[in-house]
Amino acid sequence: MVRTINYKNILFSSVVMLLFLAAACKKDSATDYSALPVVEAYLLPNKAVEVRVSLQKALVDTNAYGVPISGLTLNISDGSTTRALTEDKSGHYILSDASFVKSSGTYSLSFTYNDLPVTASTVVPGKPSGTTISADTVVIPTMTFGTEPTAFIPVTVSWSNPAADNHIVVFRYKETWKSLISNRFNSDTTTSVELNAVKASSFELTERSFKYYGRYQVIVMRVNQEYLDMLNNSTKSSQNLTNAPTNVTNGLGIFTAMQADTLSKYLLVKAED
Repeated sequence: MVRTINYKNILFSSVVMLLFLAAACKKDSATDYSALPVVEAYLLPNKAVEVRVSLQKALVDTNAYGVPISGLTLNISDGSTTRALTEDKSGHYILSDASFVKSSGTYSLSFTYNDLPVTASTVVPGKPSGTTISADTVVIPTMTFGTEPTAFIPVTVSWSNPAADNHIVVFRYKETWKSLISNRFNSDTTTSVELNAVKASSFELTERSFKYYGRYQVIVMRVNQEYLDMLNNSTKSSQNLTNAPTNVTNGLGIFTAMQADTLSKYLLVKAED
């Protein structure tokens, strides 16, 4: 059984932060990247359109976003109708009509910045279906010195994917408390988990898939290649910085769309009794 969710809550900082680090990255000889706006937009069927536009964020800047760019005239088109977005707060532009974005539609964004036309386009993927999970509980074996540990029993998330579309599997942490599975080599405080399943129709969880015990909301998201390009770029280290991938012409960042199925029952990750 699946239900829809508020997609805005499942966009993760690993992608968001990449949109704003380009000021510290290498420069292309033909482009002054420091003069380009950074766009962040995720289109969702039956949801308002929201677009954030900002200046690039320096590597040493600890703020979540760069300085907002206000006063722009943003338009979005579905190929037959063009609608203007309204700036409801600095650098944040919105189209409140939730009926405008539809499944399988093609959408383009356009505005002018520093006398340059900034454009981007994306296609809304179809909604995933057939999401199931092989068990409601992931049991993490207890390691005790001098004894043979219990064998871990894998748990598999599956979905229908006859066209081999790109998918992300998200486990959104639902606890207000945090209980680390292991303190060893664990400096990452991120509780939710985002796993790249690419064109598969299932993903097998291992005992290292999670850092914290507790309940997780299980979400299968169908995403576009531009989202995967941005996500995969997060594996680059600070010693090998390059300009983050973008599908925005005369700009940086991401303009993409996605849909998701969510299991109605949470997955419990617990220690062996």
